[in-house]
Parts: sequence; structure tokens; C-alpha cells
Amino acid sequence: MTTSLQTLSLQVFGISTGFVTAGAITALSYSTVPIFLEHPNEISLRHLRALFSSGSHIFPQLATAASSAFSILAYNAPTSSSLRTQYLLAAAGCIGIAPFTIFVMKPTNMRLKEMGEEGQEGIEKSGGEQRVQELLRRFGRLNVIRGTILALGAAVGLKAALSP
Repeated sequence: MTTSLQTLSLQVFGISTGFVTAGAITALSYSTVPIFLEHPNEISLRHLRALFSSGSHIFPQLATAASSAFSILAYNAPTSSSLRTQYLLAAAGCIGIAPFTIFVMKPTNMRLKEMGEEGQEGIEKSGGEQRVQELLRRFGRLNVIRGTILALGAAVGLKAALSP
């Protein structure tokens, strides 16, 4: 079976963008959250707000781009082939970080953001230093899950691309 340059380009782009973005999201949990936990909460929350801001300008767009590549591949796949289903699953996995972020992570993220904006007063109002530490750990765990969702989408795309 021959593969067109367009198909090959979309496969490479979707797979690589999905895996790289998943790795970056997951790496944040393993590299930054432990550092946040070692520093005073007020400082950690200030830095976490900056992390939220920069991440919101990068990760959703990359996940959307990977999902779009897989969607185009699904559209171009033969109607009766399992490739169409596989590429649709890959697209859903990549864009799946959006509803996960909105419905699962947002309450934790918003509480951390609010605490950071309110400073020490917000920390005390929300249950103290221990509560901040709990929410930071929760954010780290949820962020790993988010990265895993995206990686699964990229893995399905890779499987589809390698299918005969």
C-alpha cells in the first residue's frame, strides 16, 4: 500500500505533537510540583499562577492541532475501514484533555489560583498551609492523568499509522 505525502505528514505531525505535548504536560507534574511543595506556599502559588497562564497558551492549541491531524486522517480513510475508527479515537484522545481539564481539574486549579491571588489571607481562609499542599499534590496527580489521556490518543494514532 502506498501512502501519500499528505497522509504521511499528517501521521508524523499528529503522532509527534501528541506524544511531545503529553510528555511536556506530564513532566510538569514530576518536575515542578515537587519544587512547589518544598517552598513557602505563597511563593509556590504565585509561580503556579504563571505556570497556568503559560500552559493555557500552549497545551490546548497543541492538543487541538494533533486532534485535527487525526480528524483529517479519519475523514480521508476509507469508510468501511477500521482506520477511520482508530483515527477518530486518536483525535478524541488528544482533544480529550479539554473536557478533563474543564470538568475534573478546573475546581482544583481555580481554588489554587484564588489562593495565590489572595496571598497569605487566602491561604488561611481556605484551610491553611496543609490545604495548599493537598491541592498542589492533587493538581500534580490530575495533570499526570491529563498527559496520559493525550498520550493514549497519540498511541492509538501510531497504531493506526502502522496498520497495514
